[in-house]
Amino acid sequence: MRVTLIRHAEAGDDAPSDEARSLTTRGREDARRLGHALARRGVEFSLVVSSPLVRAVQTAEIVAAEISYRERLSVTDLLVPEGAPSGVIAWLKTVGQKLEGSPSIALVAHEPILSAIAALLIGKARYPPLKKTEALRIRIGAPSDAHPGGGPQGRGILRWRVDARGQRERL
Repeated sequence: MRVTLIRHAEAGDDAPSDEARSLTTRGREDARRLGHALARRGVEFSLVVSSPLVRAVQTAEIVAAEISYRERLSVTDLLVPEGAPSGVIAWLKTVGQKLEGSPSIALVAHEPILSAIAALLIGKARYPPLKKTEALRIRIGAPSDAHPGGGPQGRGILRWRVDARGQRERL
């Protein structure tokens, strides 16, 4: 399974609540550029899941359109900023077993939950916060006798990160 963690783009401060903050003009453009960068690299998703906060949903919609994702976006409260990363990991395991082939799942959310999810997936105590409009790909291999969780010592493997400028860094 491939999991791509995507932090939402820049949002304004003009909403009545944090949950209702929408993307700025720059945020929309950055989300388009990130989606375009992913599309140029041939990235496809079996499933795109977003936090229910407006800025994350908008980022997910724009990225999905840029990569020609045709399925319905899913929204879950598991991905709120202060959510429990262990709940997301349990959910990923369940969903990964239901999807055929080698699924590729995008999670569009916030900090601090994204870096906490990354840390759990790669088996580290911490992972640096993702920047706004940044995508981080983690590969979780099929279980084997040598590596029951998929990667070395059962951990996911960092593959690459991409930002809104299209800068890709192999990890």
